[in-house]
Amino acid sequence: MSREDKMSLQQWLDNAWIHKAETTAEEVSELLDIARREISDASVEGLSPDGRFAHAYGAVRCLCELALHACGYHVPKGSRQHERTIGSLRFSLGDEWAEETDYFDQCRRLRNQSMYERFGTVQQQDADELLEAARKLQDAALDWLHRNHADLI
Repeated sequence: MSREDKMSLQQWLDNAWIHKAETTAEEVSELLDIARREISDASVEGLSPDGRFAHAYGAVRCLCELALHACGYHVPKGSRQHERTIGSLRFSLGDEWAEETDYFDQCRRLRNQSMYERFGTVQQQDADELLEAARKLQDAALDWLHRNHADLI
């Protein structure tokens, strides 16, 4: 467990890793629509593992961002934005998401390798597993929103 894992959103705010932000139902709806589109695109037959993985990752990132925004925060651009957005999930949805948060961070690194460094780093199984995790996260995020931030739905 890293030092960042033991922190809280308040500590992230104190470190200026996130900022307070007013979030609207429209913004939440847009992020949810993007996540749904990414899951749909990742589900298209015949897509390369890299493409499927990238779309599934996009859904996960949007859902993590949605949860963080619903809590009243956002990650400023250019400050390890994807890493912090993914890492915030354990604080927004709760500690029970710690393992998934670590998994999603591993996926973030694999996606970066696939997109910017090496072709063929993503296997079909990687893509399929991330797509299934994205669907699970979508269901959990919607349930969490209904229970904790119904005003944003």
